[in-house]
Amino acid sequence: MKKIILLAATIAAAVPIMPLTAQDTVVVTGSRQDRSALNAYLGPSGNGSGPSAIGVTRRADYFVTPLFVSSDSRNLDERREELFTMLGETLRLADAQGIDIVAGRYGLEPVTLENMRELPLAGGNRPDTNRVQIYARIALRGSDPMVSKTAERIKAFVKAIPATGRSFIDVGNTGLAIDDPEQYRGDVVRQIAQEATSYAKAFGSDYGVSITGLHGDLYFQQSSETEVFLYIQHEFEITPK
Repeated sequence: MKKIILLAATIAAAVPIMPLTAQDTVVVTGSRQDRSALNAYLGPSGNGSGPSAIGVTRRADYFVTPLFVSSDSRNLDERREELFTMLGETLRLADAQGIDIVAGRYGLEPVTLENMRELPLAGGNRPDTNRVQIYARIALRGSDPMVSKTAERIKAFVKAIPATGRSFIDVGNTGLAIDDPEQYRGDVVRQIAQEATSYAKAFGSDYGVSITGLHGDLYFQQSSETEVFLYIQHEFEITPK
């Protein structure tokens, strides 16, 4: 008999987990994704057929809003001093308001007055402009946390930060972050095993299932306003025993 193969497709917008320490916080995405619109892996295909995602959905740990602290003074030394002075004011006000300021490309680390000048200085969107990127991080608390309320809070927070010279702050879209995503690998594997086994049972007791790819990267992406979907690209085969 012909073996039956189900292959997990790739999600273009998903983010693989890079090597991290156990306590790292990881940004999921900067914008909400509609799982059904991405591809067949996350939802039925256009004709109603095709595999659905096998993974785990869980609530995120934080809202995170990217902040770009910038200066467009003509002189580079002046730009650096102005934007870092404004960043220092950002840190002081954030501490008073209970907002965490973190930075990083994959794992997020706290930004302090002592280490803020170690942040990479990038070019801005205009000539003679430099900026550093940080995140305002707020824990998801309560029964109904909302992106809109968090965005309003961050907007008011940024408005209150005093500028120095030609410094300013641009605010990005609020997204999600999770602590130590690898802790959910076991849950994802168990979900895959459960669903793969249920497929095999549908063909009768004479069929079994084998799964490959579970050693691969754990991927994640935002699936709702407050939730994260985690999965592993894998393949399973249903064959006669």
